[in-house]
Amino acid sequence: MMKLLGWSWSLGRLRGVDIRFHFSILFSIPIAYYLFQPADLRGAVEALLWVGGFLLFIFLHELGHTFAAQLVGVEVKSVFVWLLGGLTNLAYKPEKPAHNLFIAAAGPLVNMVLAFLCVVLYVALYIFSMPYSSNVELFLWMQTFINLFFSLAFLNLILIVFNLLPVYPLDGGNILHAVMEMFFGKPNADWITLVVSVPFLFAMIVLGIATRDYILLGFCVLIALAVSSLNRSLLRGINLGMNYLFKRAGYYYMLGDYERAAQYYTHDIEKEPAHLVNHYLARASCYLLMRQKERAVADIERALKMEPNHAFAIQLRGEVYTLEKNYDAALELFSRAQAINPHWAVPYFDRGSILLERKEFQTALDELNKAISMQGRLPLFYLVRSLAHFRLGDLESAHKDQDLAVQLSPTDALVMVDINLTLYENNLDWALDFYTRVLSKNPQDVLALHGCADACRMNNEHQQAVGYYTRALEINPREPRLYLGRGKSYLALNETEKAKADFRKVESVTDKLHLKRQAEELLKNIQSTLLVE
Repeated sequence: MMKLLGWSWSLGRLRGVDIRFHFSILFSIPIAYYLFQPADLRGAVEALLWVGGFLLFIFLHELGHTFAAQLVGVEVKSVFVWLLGGLTNLAYKPEKPAHNLFIAAAGPLVNMVLAFLCVVLYVALYIFSMPYSSNVELFLWMQTFINLFFSLAFLNLILIVFNLLPVYPLDGGNILHAVMEMFFGKPNADWITLVVSVPFLFAMIVLGIATRDYILLGFCVLIALAVSSLNRSLLRGINLGMNYLFKRAGYYYMLGDYERAAQYYTHDIEKEPAHLVNHYLARASCYLLMRQKERAVADIERALKMEPNHAFAIQLRGEVYTLEKNYDAALELFSRAQAINPHWAVPYFDRGSILLERKEFQTALDELNKAISMQGRLPLFYLVRSLAHFRLGDLESAHKDQDLAVQLSPTDALVMVDINLTLYENNLDWALDFYTRVLSKNPQDVLALHGCADACRMNNEHQQAVGYYTRALEINPREPRLYLGRGKSYLALNETEKAKADFRKVESVTDKLHLKRQAEELLKNIQSTLLVE
């Protein structure tokens, strides 16, 4: 999106909204010439006015979304008009489905009004032209405008029908999603909208191929990417494929093989100096996920030296302070990140997490609500908000958020990455409430067993942890993190031989370098301890 904006012109601001037109609209002129093939001045005027009307209708359509969003209190950052349509860039998506329905419906309603006005002008000109039939030149000009308003009315009709197709993220798809969310909740609305969108998208692709409409086919590619965002597994598969082809570091990062990802980012740092800041920060993220704090800080500092006000760099530095439990410094940096990018959800989430740790539960809940209003598809956000509700004694809301997190992605909701395991500390009552509810529905849920084991281990309940790890390994004996976790609990229980056996097992069941290295270091520590004794 930012690359597209780089090839656009700002025409000013309207009610605080940046109005931008993309250079691709220039191609509408040859398209109009192809469609009208003007043979004289009247034909040329008709073609140019049709182009102007086409762009005006798209712009007014987007203004409909804009004013509707502002009426329900949602900030609009920009309106963007290009050859394939328009985009209304909301600061965040409203939580209430009724607001989303209102915003989505406003655009087509504008086109309905415009179509009606074009029909009125068509009829009025047709009636008004009758007395001037003897004046050939004037009559021909009036016929030109009659034909123009007829074609503009038809154009609006096409825009209405196309935008109301139940394909996400077209207006019809957003309307469908909002209505389904009202009745069935967000995760089910995602699934229903995906199922409905795919056949229509396939029909559009077939139409594009049959008519050799390459613009429509290009548009279908963009729609397909948007549709995939409704399903995390589908989106992950597409992203994995794209990253494997074009960004191998991102591919390994998504697989959780952070050591290999860091190696590729190191290669990118050497080969792509124009993108040094992004590569340093990506590598720093890998180091943080591997708990290599010093190396992460070094990369973050390099990035901040080049761009002192880089929001992501500031945010990552704040997360390092959070790991060090230097909460005042972390909060200050998160506030800076918010000031630079007030519509980014992560700083609000991280502030909420720190306030939870400080037992400022209501303030934490307010921050987490803001984060979810801006980014409502991250399971971790709902999970942490459930902890805030739990501490405030609102079990119904806590359980609702837990269920939403699991519905969005069981993998991400039930098993924490290492850097997030601190969430369990001193929160075992909440964790057991969460995992007990999941396991009551399916006692063989290996992800829930894994997460529950981690929660017990982080609270020094190692005997319980060993029991949950063992149950999980009976179901999935190829998961290296289960062996690592159980081995650490065995160590805490002074069962050294069992711990060594688990750490050795890690090396045979995974090819992820950072997990192998972690197991090797634990084995070396055991050996060193034995030698000292």
